[in-house]
Amino acid sequence: MPVLFTRPWLRSLSGLFINFSYGYFALAIVTPNLVNLSLSDPFASLTWNVFLGILFLLASVKTEELLENE
Repeated sequence: MPVLFTRPWLRSLSGLFINFSYGYFALAIVTPNLVNLSLSDPFASLTWNVFLGILFLLASVKTEELLENE
């Protein structure tokens, strides 16, 4: 099976995914506290941001596992 990504690309993707994860977790904390949302349901925004944070965190973990298995 040909290698689609080299080690530097995988390391960059992992860093990108972890930064997205941190950003979404920070957004989940900051948005309800500092921004007056005019949304009908701020809980939906909080849930969505936490879900995306977990999703990108898992993507980062899987990318790091690919790096270890090479």
